[in-house]
Amino acid sequence: MLERGLNQINRLALKHVGRRWMDYIVSNTMTDLNRRVNGFLWTYELKALVVDIRSEADGVKTFTLLPNQHWKHMQAGQHVEVSAQINGETVSRFYSLSPMQRGRFTITVKRKDGGLLSNWLHDHVRQGATLTLHHPEGQFTYRQQPKVLFVCAGSGITPCYSIVSDLLQGKSAPDMALYAQFARKADTIFAKDLAQWKTRFDVRVAYSHEAHEPGQLLHTSSLLEQYPDLLERDVYLCGPQGFMDQVIAMLTQAGYDLSRLHCERFVAQSFEQAPDETFDPVGAEVYFQHIDAHVCLNEADRGRTLMEIADSRKLNLEVGCRQGMCGTCKLTLKSGQASGNVLGHAVYLCTAYPASRKLVLDT
Repeated sequence: MLERGLNQINRLALKHVGRRWMDYIVSNTMTDLNRRVNGFLWTYELKALVVDIRSEADGVKTFTLLPNQHWKHMQAGQHVEVSAQINGETVSRFYSLSPMQRGRFTITVKRKDGGLLSNWLHDHVRQGATLTLHHPEGQFTYRQQPKVLFVCAGSGITPCYSIVSDLLQGKSAPDMALYAQFARKADTIFAKDLAQWKTRFDVRVAYSHEAHEPGQLLHTSSLLEQYPDLLERDVYLCGPQGFMDQVIAMLTQAGYDLSRLHCERFVAQSFEQAPDETFDPVGAEVYFQHIDAHVCLNEADRGRTLMEIADSRKLNLEVGCRQGMCGTCKLTLKSGQASGNVLGHAVYLCTAYPASRKLVLDT
């Protein structure tokens, strides 16, 4: 009862006082007592109150979260790191954010076999609970292209859903098309929204483990056959590694400009983490175009990732999980080659290595 009343007070305070003023009030009244009584507002950490939980599909739940006064800003398509203490260990995972509505956003979590945090969220988190977050990050965001195609599979729909939802709320949306693939109809995430979207733009939903119309699945016909204007569109891609590899191969076969491909993923992949030993990096040059920084590699750079190379020169690059998962450090390959964690033209700096005499990277 006390916790429920305190949560109601917190919600009213954020609604009527506002985050900016609450930040001012809390920062000037911070005491150990206040922190013990109300650890949601009187804290230095970004936290969120779980205000609603709904079932989205088999093994999938959507959590509606109300962040405290430390929340700043987000862009549709970005993700947030959620942390929890599980069996005495801090476990963190990344989840896409829906656009903010009434000061709230949602994360959609698919239960995974052996997934520590996903299973904990499904089994133990109830309405009224508090989650610890980190600030939004990621570059899988819409960049004002006039024609876009979203291609996703499974829970990979979540960042695409965020971007599309945001665009549909605006005064004018670009020319959009969306392809979403799931194993079965029962696995369809955001089924109600997808059905509504079909009345507004080209939305196609396919099921890999159920009977389907010929040509409905991507692998049963070429991308150009399904989307004749493919080469005019920027492609946003997210899904399991095998699915993304398949789509990238189809794009390459179609002669698509992979610099217009935008990829996202939240789990570490089984890529080769060692640099290509046949490549001698000494004397090679890496150009980080977005910060106009040229780096000439030397003997000390042997075996270093691109992020370690940048760190050694004290370059100001965005850094995330450093495990090749979150995509915060991801840059686009403009020319040259990189090895390791590379997906199309997306290079994950923390787990990728230079592999050509000149390498140009940009946002």
